[in-house]
Parts: sequence; structure tokens; C-alpha cells
Amino acid sequence: MPADHSPFFIVSHHWHDSAEGIELRFWLKGEQSSQQSAQLWRVPKQESVCFVAVAQLSAWQQLWQSRRFQVRIGQGEFNTLLGDVALPVYSTAVSQQRRWVKEGRKQGLQVWEDDIMPAERYLMERFLFGSLVFEAGKPRPIRSKPALTRLSIDIETQWYQPGILPDLYSVALATDHEQLVLVIDAQQARLTEDQQAGMVQLVASVKECLEQTVAFIQRTDPDCIIGWNVIDFDLQILQQHCDRHKVEFAIGRQHSLPNWRKRADQTERYAIELEGRQVIDGPGAFRSAAWFFDDFSLENVAQSVLKRGKKIEHADDRVAEIERLYREDLAAFAHYNLEDAQLVLDLFEQAGLWQFLVERSHLTGLPMARAGGSSAAFNTVYLPRLHRQGFIANHVGEQTLQTASPGGFVMESQPGIYNNLLVLDFKSLYPSIIRTFLVDPLGLNLGLKAPEADSVEGFLGARFHRQQHILPALIDGLWQARDEAKAQQNAPLSQAIKIIMNSFYGVLGSHLCRFFDPRLASSITMRGHQILQQTREFIEQEGYAVIYGDTDSVFVHAAEHPDPMQLGKELAVKLNHWWQQRLLNEHGLTSYLEIEFETHYQQFVMPTIRGSEKGSKKRYAGWLKKDDDFTVVFKGLEAVRSDWTPLAKQFQQQLYRLYFQGQDLRPLIAQTVAQLKAGELDDQIIYKKTLRRRPEQYEKNRPPHVQAALLRQRMQPGWQGRKIEYIATVEGWQPIPFVSAKPDYHHYIEKQLGPIAQALLQFLGQDFDALIDEQLSLF
Repeated sequence: MPADHSPFFIVSHHWHDSAEGIELRFWLKGEQSSQQSAQLWRVPKQESVCFVAVAQLSAWQQLWQSRRFQVRIGQGEFNTLLGDVALPVYSTAVSQQRRWVKEGRKQGLQVWEDDIMPAERYLMERFLFGSLVFEAGKPRPIRSKPALTRLSIDIETQWYQPGILPDLYSVALATDHEQLVLVIDAQQARLTEDQQAGMVQLVASVKECLEQTVAFIQRTDPDCIIGWNVIDFDLQILQQHCDRHKVEFAIGRQHSLPNWRKRADQTERYAIELEGRQVIDGPGAFRSAAWFFDDFSLENVAQSVLKRGKKIEHADDRVAEIERLYREDLAAFAHYNLEDAQLVLDLFEQAGLWQFLVERSHLTGLPMARAGGSSAAFNTVYLPRLHRQGFIANHVGEQTLQTASPGGFVMESQPGIYNNLLVLDFKSLYPSIIRTFLVDPLGLNLGLKAPEADSVEGFLGARFHRQQHILPALIDGLWQARDEAKAQQNAPLSQAIKIIMNSFYGVLGSHLCRFFDPRLASSITMRGHQILQQTREFIEQEGYAVIYGDTDSVFVHAAEHPDPMQLGKELAVKLNHWWQQRLLNEHGLTSYLEIEFETHYQQFVMPTIRGSEKGSKKRYAGWLKKDDDFTVVFKGLEAVRSDWTPLAKQFQQQLYRLYFQGQDLRPLIAQTVAQLKAGELDDQIIYKKTLRRRPEQYEKNRPPHVQAALLRQRMQPGWQGRKIEYIATVEGWQPIPFVSAKPDYHHYIEKQLGPIAQALLQFLGQDFDALIDEQLSLF
């Protein structure tokens, strides 16, 4: 057993059936040195528990006796949230529990929480989330800062086609202290001695490459293995080659093999479990930390975060270039492969993902690799508290109410151009609604049975108990922890708390969650609708127009107020006081709603829906003073969309900046159209798209980028790129670099420049088509 009084982070947890009961295994990593290996803590002779209906106990006992299942019925009854009464039943083997549960369900017998595995339940019921410390040999919760070791893996292969195992070319392995590229070269003669020394090593066969890969992993002994699509591509391909060449893919601790399983949500995607290690995929980690990119390719994310990317030229056909380098320049090929592995290491470090994943594990109790599992996180933090109240959870799908819960409220906007536009934003609106109105699964169950005076009315017939609930206190604790994290400038912890708090609404509204109930989700979103509408009414009674609102924000026109910034602060103070008094007087509730003055736009444009007079939603532009300078902020418009050309983006940015600076727009419009027609902007009219599948697999619908890709395949047999660059020509869509026809400049004027300009010109009483006809006659 690890030493007392030293904090340990739980790297991974496992279990297996044994002759003496279930053995739990926890791999623990300390804080002292990344060079110290993780320690194994074993907990033997454990049982697995689930719950069966008391009303069906005699039928269950008959099943157990007839099939000679050895079970132990626990003491004490539990209630389900749907009204059943249940008893705990213990088994000394998970395999045995699975058999009798399966048999019972075939007979229509009910069972709950049988999907919670013993190691997970052991930690959860003791609130051992993320880290622990031993005192007198017993574990208790603590937070730690583990010294984790990490390994980044990237492989290069022949062009991948689904269902066909591609040839393996190389494996790059990068840790914080060591780098190695294993390149398969049967001749072993394509590197000089100098080139072969150090990080690049030639191997004679795929089998030797696999064996050395496994040996490197065992020698460096990482706590975490990372990569870009590392599970569904790199490790899957390596596993398949190991199977083909009869090599044990023993990359877990104690030379154990991976445990692969198909993901329930994606039939063609897999999850992997490694003894003593976490496998963390780059795109998933970034998404779980609320990073957003138009394109989650390694190249795009690296350029965005690190300002550098892959070490290869001919980016338009990277696959062909990789093949060429493998045939002709192994040194450059190896350097390219290694840089991909190093990029992932650097991305995790630069983005603060390690700290974020550790902190989220402390909050949710989930392993680092499951950072995005919102439903699992909710289960882990909620279930042990529910059990202490004498209740157990439903199983997924047991709640049959079908009423749909509405999304966030979006007001009809009032299109136009505004001076002094203020944005007031409710701080974490949905979590604050849960705290204020006591929204909670247990509270709903008890509130529906309680006298009206002891409950708070929700929506769709919901009522929530005023005293007995769990979730509001959980939110309250997280809220305070986030305030403390902000005060300590612990950004990863603050972000992790924000994400987990905001995920609770989505979990309660998801059919994949065992706590799903439309009355819960609707009592959050419909309350949000009500709050936003009543907030608008209050502001309008103060004499100011609300021109738009979206989920948790209202946009207020300050008009000619002499001090808009001060007005924004005053409105926030008044609103918070108003909500406090209203909720206390009308409902006897403490208000945790908190609206903040967020932004002052000196000028603001709310466009119309294209081709309509109605105001748009989630699309606007504003002129904002920031750090003693002014900047244009775009939301949802072409300048921030990835599916528009550089011409469109640059034109929109220049157009709005000129307008906000009070300058004449006509010269820019005329000059841009003239330059476009003269061919001076041909480098800016390129569309870029990613192919989600091979071009020939698009059968029913072939959009422009697919048409261009098919043409490129005809012009360049063997081209297998994933990204396509193309332009509109007078002869149709043509790919770069095979453009043979003149660009269709009318297309770009009509489909790109015109809509962008007209969205602004309509408010100035001008027309784009008339303007360019008039202006071009002057050139």
C-alpha cells in the first residue's frame, strides 16, 4: 500500500473477478517527481452491488436458487425516483451479477444501477474524486498536483481507406525528455550514418517496428498517452498490425494488453482502456475544455495555438508529399512524423490542458480521458448523495415522459444601426436558476408529494421541495469554488468548474442520462425565457429599448445617454435588486440571479435576415473600444465564418471599419469590384473545404467542393487529399492548381460582395447594384 500522508492522483482504476471476490486496482501517482513510477494499490475481496424491486423479490429468489447464483441481500430499503422500492443485492463476481441480471430482465424483472462497476462505485461512494491520501491506511479525499509523465504517438501510413489496413511507414514517439522515430525501411540504406544517429532509427520490418514501439512505451512508462485521433487511428492501426504480425501489443503497465470496446454512441468508433495509463485524444481534450476551432485538424489547431504547423510543403496534397518523402527523403520524412508528435505535446502544454484535465477529474471523479462525459460526471457527483437520502437512480430510458424541452430564449431583434448599445449578461444563468428555484431530481420527486407551501412551482407541472434537494447545494459549492479559483488566478480550475456547472442543464435534458426528465430541463429553460422577458420589461419601464436578447443576454439601446458605461452599471445594480425583492416577496426565495454589465458598443449593426425585413438572430457587428483602441466585433457574420472566401472576409472587415469611422463606403466598394474584375484579387477568391469522405462516395448530392475534387482526381490521378481549394469559373467549379477557365467574377460580386455590402447599405438608403453601376462609370 502507498505511504500515509502523501497525496496521490488516481491515474486509472480497474477491477477483475477472482476466486476470493472482486479485486480492485488503482494506479496512483504522487506529486514529487515525474520520474517516479506510478504505484499500484490493490483492494481485494470486494463485492458488486445493484438493486432489485422489493415487489419482485420472491421471483428473484426463485431465479437465484434455480440457477444456483450466490448472492447476498443487503439491509435497508431504497426508493427509486419513479416510486419503486428496492433492495441492494451483492455478488462476489461481476460476471455472475451480469448473468443473473440478464436472466431476470428476460423475465421482466426490474434491476437498477447494475451498470456501475465496482472500482467506480468504490471511489464514488467515498467521494474519492481525482486524488486521495492515506491516513492510518484508509483513503480520504484530497486535491493534488501530480507529476504526470506523457507520451505522444503519431504514425505515418499509406493513404487510409475504411476497411483496408494501410501499410505502416513509421512511428514517432515523443516524451518530455526523449524522441524517437522508427522508420520501416527494408533496405536500411536510405539514411547516412549521421542522419540515422540519434532520434531516427531504421527498422527492417513492420514486426520489428511494432516490437520496438512496445519496448519504448514500457521503458519510458508514461502515465498518459496522447495524440491526434490517437485512439481511432494510430493505436487502432498499430493494434491491427500487431494482430497481423502476431506481436503482443502490450502497452499497458505490467505489460498488459489493451481492452478495446465499441463506443455505444458511435458504432464505428472505439474506446480503449490501458492498465495504469490514460489515453487522451487531442481533439476531444480541446473540445472538453471549451476550445472552438472551425477545423479541428492538427494543422489548423497548431497554427491557431502555437503559430506553427506541420513540417511539409505541398499542403494541398499532403498525402502525395508524404509518399514522395518516404520514397525519396527519409530524413525529411522522419522529421515530419516527429514534428506531428511534438506538436501534440506542445499543444497540450500551451493550452493548459494538463491542469484542466486534472482539475476536472477532481471535480467529477472521472478519469482524465473521460473529461467530456457529462452524464457520467453528473452520475458520479450526484449518486452518492442521492444514496445517502435513501434513493437510487432510474436506469436510462425508464422515464417515459416525451414532452420536449425548449432551448434558450432568443428574442426577435430590431434591425438597424445604433449608437451606444449596451450588453447586460446574466452570470451563469442556468446554474443560477437551479440554485434559485431549487431545480433537482430528488427535489422534484419529493416536491410533487409535499404540501404546496413546502414546494416551489416549476414548469410542465413540476414542483420542487424547498428543503430536501441535492443539486442546488452542489451548484452552490461549485460557484464558491470558482470564485476562489478566480481569486487565486487558477484559470484551469475556474474553466473546469464553469463547464461542469453549465453541463448540468444539458444532462437533465438528455435521454441518455438516467436522471432525464423534461420537467427538470423545462423548469430551467422556460424559467430562463421568463427571466429574459421580465428583464426586458423592467428595462423598458426604465425608458430604454431592448433591441435583442439571446439566452442569457439583453441588448439595450442607451440612445443619447451622456454616460452609457455608467448607465450599464446602474441598470445591472437595479435589476439585481429588483430580482432579489421580487423573488423574496412573491416566492419566498433567495435570488442567485446576477446580471452584469458586460459590453458597451459605441456603434452597433443588427442586420436583417437576408432577403427579408425581419431582424437576424445571433448575427451582428459592433464597434468596441478595447485597450485604448477600437476594434470591430463580428458575431455570426461572414468575417468569422470558415465557408467564405478571404475576399469576403477582408471586404466585410474593411467595410464596417470604414463605416464605424464615419468614412464614405463608396470608394472601397467601387475599388474592390474594379480590382476583382481586373484580376487583381484572384488570390483572395479561393474557397476551402474539407472532404468528409472520398469524392466518389458523394452520390446523391455533389456540392461545389466535391465537383472540384472530382475534377482534380481526373486531372491528377492518384490525388488523395482531404482538403480542396477551388474557385468559381465561367466553366464551373475548378480546383487549384488546375484552373483552366477565367474566374466568374460576377459570381463573387453577386454571392459574396453584394450580400455583405447590402446588409449595411440598406440602413443608409443605398443599393449595392446601383452604387457599383454609378461608381464604376467613374473609373
